[in-house]
Amino acid sequence: MEQRTDYAVHTGDRGTAMEVAGAALRRSGHAVTSTGGTLTATAGSRALTILLGALVHPSRQFRRYEVSTTVTGASTTLSVRATVHGTAVAGGPIGAERRRSAWRQVTGTVETALRAAGVLVGRTDHGHH
Repeated sequence: MEQRTDYAVHTGDRGTAMEVAGAALRRSGHAVTSTGGTLTATAGSRALTILLGALVHPSRQFRRYEVSTTVTGASTTLSVRATVHGTAVAGGPIGAERRRSAWRQVTGTVETALRAAGVLVGRTDHGHH
């Protein structure tokens, strides 16, 4: 089950879209790093989440997202993926609801920032929400 949201952006604004998404994630408390054209945004503590599962405070629950762009002809897609799997997503129904809530916040934050920057064309959600 991959959680992914695609944002269609103006092709000439690809670099701007990545900068805007990175800045929005930083403002929402994520550490953002860039590697080979992909942004990785993380928040919370992986160790505490593995150790405590659903008992970890929601603000400390580990979250990791990847932001990348794909150019196909005249269109550009900025994709945000949730990339935490295995023990880091433990916590049963409580952990699952926290992940869904965090995902909605992240995708909303990125969408709002892209819209404000004037580069958003559309949004498509994939996977479970």
